[in-house]
Amino acid sequence: MIEVSKFRLADGISTEDFLKKNADFQQQFVYQQDGLVRRTVASGLDGEWVSITWWRSMKDARRSAMQTLASPVAMKFGALVESASISVEYFKELPG
Repeated sequence: MIEVSKFRLADGISTEDFLKKNADFQQQFVYQQDGLVRRTVASGLDGEWVSITWWRSMKDARRSAMQTLASPVAMKFGALVESASISVEYFKELPG
């Protein structure tokens, strides 16, 4: 299962600050999630960002999403992002 999240940084958040705090978020929250395969972030030329996360299953992705609601680490990370700009889509990875 592939989760694609698109977003923009909140006002006043620099790329450097975001990347440092993203690394902390990955270490302290994302990498602790059951079913995580891999996660990466990238920035677009127009200021949009994307986070791509591979999960073993949709169940794992949903469980992690629910845990973000109660995690102080995830909430702190969420403050870096313009909430109105967030979109999340899921894709089923095909063999081959």
